[in-house]
Amino acid sequence: MLDGYHIMCTLMQILIVRHTRMKMLVVGYILSAWVAVLFAGSGTVAAEPSDRAENQTTTQAGGQAQNPAGQPNAEREHAGTGSGVGQPPPVDQHDDVLAEIKAIVQGVSVRDLGILGQAFKTKVRSLDEASRASSATELIELGDLDGDGVSEVAVKWQIGGPSSQDTPGQAAAPAFWGAYLLSWDGGQWKPSRLGAPADELYFKVVWLGKSTGRCIAVVSVAAEKAVPFPALYQLREHEAVLLWDSQAEDSRYQGLDRGQVEFRSNARHGPADMVVSGRADPGLLEFQPGGRRGFGARSVYHWDGQAYIPVATEYTSGPDYTLYRFIAALHLRDFRSAYAQIDPAKFLHTDAPSLDKFHQMIKETFPEFLDDEVFRAREADSSSSDALAFELPKMNYVYRPSLRTDSPFLLTGLERKVEIPEPSE
Repeated sequence: MLDGYHIMCTLMQILIVRHTRMKMLVVGYILSAWVAVLFAGSGTVAAEPSDRAENQTTTQAGGQAQNPAGQPNAEREHAGTGSGVGQPPPVDQHDDVLAEIKAIVQGVSVRDLGILGQAFKTKVRSLDEASRASSATELIELGDLDGDGVSEVAVKWQIGGPSSQDTPGQAAAPAFWGAYLLSWDGGQWKPSRLGAPADELYFKVVWLGKSTGRCIAVVSVAAEKAVPFPALYQLREHEAVLLWDSQAEDSRYQGLDRGQVEFRSNARHGPADMVVSGRADPGLLEFQPGGRRGFGARSVYHWDGQAYIPVATEYTSGPDYTLYRFIAALHLRDFRSAYAQIDPAKFLHTDAPSLDKFHQMIKETFPEFLDDEVFRAREADSSSSDALAFELPKMNYVYRPSLRTDSPFLLTGLERKVEIPEPSE
């Protein structure tokens, strides 16, 4: 296996070309942590439900959430940017909403939540109740965060979207959601912002230990890949104050496609752990957003007093995870790690397989795996011959792998054909 320094440098050179918009500090940090973990070979496997009944979960511990490709989290740049149809509303529109909320609560001189809801022409729902999809304004009771006997209330406010002023045939402006906080200061409800508008968002209440107390987690969701981005706010002088933002430049958070963010009580009554689950975005093997292919990931973060720090990541073991690890190892010219992903005798068609024979086969038959290439998984029915196929579009190569059906899903063969796509009409 290549030493960590060599691997890190190799990946950084590749990623500079493909990800120039990323900051080098983040790239280097993520690469070094991931490389040390992915190929350490010390993971444990435990069963966990997934899309494939036979899949299992591979656990990797380390000081950082793992991106399988060793790449920075590109999703962080796109939180709240919608699905490509539009951009978040300008800041002044966000200010207009805050001003409108202030005007509404000026007429509420009591702390009763029922009367507060009437002022917004809605009802205050509990944090555990389902969101009212048809409502453009929601009020959510968060509980008493500052110990004054009055619950704080989150406001979820729709910004943009269809309007009665839209002309027939005109595309409606994309809808975003703004998040705000209402806190009773003893004489009136005091509103403040809870971050920037997002495609979707939800709230959690989080215990961060005796010194910090209960805080508000606002989880913003980027629509295209449903990547969640949490931010934490503390209540000070009846206003929301940002404690930590997963999208900050120095954040070590890794967003996951179709992800969910949960906070779980610590057994020692310390700050709650943050658990993020979803689908990994490996980079070297692209999967169709919302498609059947891919593999899951689950990351655990601990609160260190200033930020959530990743401590362990589990990957869902299965055929696509094996394919990814095989491609990633060859991408790094780490033939030993790639060899660990195959059934040597069957893959090499010999009774006397060896690492040297595998090395020679790859150099002669599949040299493209050693280059700076990004492969794409095909989407097909699970019963199709293309169920696990992937391709290299620029060469018109289509690969159809064979894998064992039991863990650890080793490769038993790999067939490559040239298939010219039919011209689009």
